[in-house]
Amino acid sequence: MSEAFHKQSFGKRFQVMGDTAENVYSEVKPLGDTTRFGFRRPKGVKFSSFPPGFRHMPDFITASYLVEVMGLGRDGILKSLKITKYDALKEWHKLSLKLGGLGVAFFIWNSSKSQYLVLNWKDVVAEVAYSKKKHGIQVFENDGNEYYRLDWVRLIDKATFVGDHETE
Repeated sequence: MSEAFHKQSFGKRFQVMGDTAENVYSEVKPLGDTTRFGFRRPKGVKFSSFPPGFRHMPDFITASYLVEVMGLGRDGILKSLKITKYDALKEWHKLSLKLGGLGVAFFIWNSSKSQYLVLNWKDVVAEVAYSKKKHGIQVFENDGNEYYRLDWVRLIDKATFVGDHETE
């Protein structure tokens, strides 16, 4: 039996991080036709040396939205919305609006339930505010990165769209 994803080293997790969620997003296309926008583990560069705004470019672009794809597992807690990512996505949201788009939308894949949801920016902002008030800012023990704890149960209630998808 393989080691639980969250217990693996960051290096091992980084090799596949986001792949399943991004594959599901590409298959279901809940916001219409899409193409890759942000980086996907670039080779030959030290990615951590990039400015946060470049490291945290939204993953995909549609005719109307920039789309950030994230996943969560069995515990139902989204831990991948680091403060640096949130701040960068806030700027991408503003830029999208300024350029005539509809901003940043979020696609969140729950691998343990084989469900996904789509959230708009204002609902993510509201959930971040709720999380800060209820849980405070969370910190990863292994690297000290700060993140907002977002609960699947609350996210699904705010979602613009919820769907099921079976992966192989």
